[in-house]
Amino acid sequence: MKDNSTVSCYESHAQAYDLYQSAVVPGYQEMLDLVAEACRRYLPQEAKIIDLGCGTGNAALAVLRKIPSAGIFLLDGSERMVKVACEKITRAHPEAILGCKVADLAENDWQEGLENEGYDAIISTLVLEHLPFDRYQEAIAKCYSRLKPGGWLLAAEGYSEEGSDMRQWFFEEMEQRRKAVDPELSEFVARLRDENETHYYCSKAEKEKWWRQAGYVQVNVLWQYLCIALMAGRKPF
Repeated sequence: MKDNSTVSCYESHAQAYDLYQSAVVPGYQEMLDLVAEACRRYLPQEAKIIDLGCGTGNAALAVLRKIPSAGIFLLDGSERMVKVACEKITRAHPEAILGCKVADLAENDWQEGLENEGYDAIISTLVLEHLPFDRYQEAIAKCYSRLKPGGWLLAAEGYSEEGSDMRQWFFEEMEQRRKAVDPELSEFVARLRDENETHYYCSKAEKEKWWRQAGYVQVNVLWQYLCIALMAGRKPF
């Protein structure tokens, strides 16, 4: 694992991740369900999918509930997260995992070993927002090269719109939800994130511009909850 503060943060609370995310992050399950529904709508039944920044596999599991014959390649910067995801998915869908890789998206070589133009979709939930903007643009370009013609990038991430208080509203709601979770667990995870987690926010329009510059078409926002939005873009045939 690279010495990346955000990666180390998630490495430190891999076991607590699911409880915290589902209980504290507003719209979390709805976001996963919409990612899965988009995959069901846009992808073939035996789709090959990369879960980019897979965490504990929650997005992958949501997709497999919609299209059980899909295959998922798991990639995350945290070795512990990848291990938890592999175990969880293997229990529910023993044949679904195409492969696993521990790699930091902030580094240049994370895409090595992935098939060029080999995947029907790349999904990413609450991950790309942790990349500095130059790395973000490099990452979506590398995703583009791994997608088949007609393949989709589906990314849910945080945004910041000028003159809007939606991000503040989101975090205030998150803080209220956190109070209902086990105090010891909640304080541990919240402190880790406050101290170590880094976000890079900009507007949806700016991100959409970068996606189109990378070559994606049909770039649209499919869903939004306050400052979190799910964007989709397609590699042309």
